[in-house]
Amino acid sequence: MTTEPHRRSQQAPPDSLPVDAVLLLELAFTETELVGLRSAVAAHASETGMPADRVEVLVFVAYELATNAVRHGGGSGRLQLWAAADVVYCRIFDDGPGIPTGVEGKVRPEPGSSGSRGLWLVRTFAESMHITAGGGGSAGTTVTAMIPFQR
Repeated sequence: MTTEPHRRSQQAPPDSLPVDAVLLLELAFTETELVGLRSAVAAHASETGMPADRVEVLVFVAYELATNAVRHGGGSGRLQLWAAADVVYCRIFDDGPGIPTGVEGKVRPEPGSSGSRGLWLVRTFAESMHITAGGGGSAGTTVTAMIPFQR
């Protein structure tokens, strides 16, 4: 797992994020690094002044999205945490085949059904969640979840 330290990044935020967003953390991960990902997210989010209960929500969201990337997106992924005002954005990228229509987490899965809970849970806990599929015939998915300091 490769991490960048907490710092004011010179990297410009993606178009979908506020212009004043600052990159807190960027790391690549595989299945064996998911536990370390949780620790890194918690440490970097805590440095922003985010309340502990909201850090827990962010860690949960990041872990669910990263686990989905590993399971369904080719075995690895990349995480970015961006901070702007009193919000942290969690972005997960993978190189998988994309998310099939109907499993974007918009509808609560039936009790007893296998799978399809991760994205629904993220939508439940995050203020917002956006899924962007690879364009122009390229594979991959980017999921961005917004977690405000206060709910």
